[in-house]
Amino acid sequence: MMNCRTVNAWLEMAQDDEVFIDADDINREAMENMWSFSPTDEETPQIEAADIVAFIRQVIAARRSALAGEQMLFYCWHDAQCRQLRFSLVSRSHGRLPFRREVRETQDLSLIADRVVNGDWRNGDFMRAPSEEGDAQEPPFILPVFVVPVP
Repeated sequence: MMNCRTVNAWLEMAQDDEVFIDADDINREAMENMWSFSPTDEETPQIEAADIVAFIRQVIAARRSALAGEQMLFYCWHDAQCRQLRFSLVSRSHGRLPFRREVRETQDLSLIADRVVNGDWRNGDFMRAPSEEGDAQEPPFILPVFVVPVP
């Protein structure tokens, strides 16, 4: 168990959730298996990036155990617009993730955890309007997504 009550509660809810499998419909499969998490203002100071890493690793371990014999991909990302940590599963037979934007797959779970906890939840400047100095174009955003096969 993690040191954070909020993250422990999230684990209790998510770890034994039934997994929906539909090798013919990646979007339905992704939506049926998706979980999203965001803390309240009171919970935020108690959550560390290391808690999120431990939480996701425990969810993955539970999915590996429950999905013996199935070929799935577990993936998680920071949904900046909703300010949420999200994860889901899809069948490997799809050969892709269900995003309609460019993604950068990573095996570094701490990258996602740090992004959501320190870059968003604990960052008072997150989502503030950019300054109007200059007309510099920002490079296109490529979504980092942690991906691991299960089982």
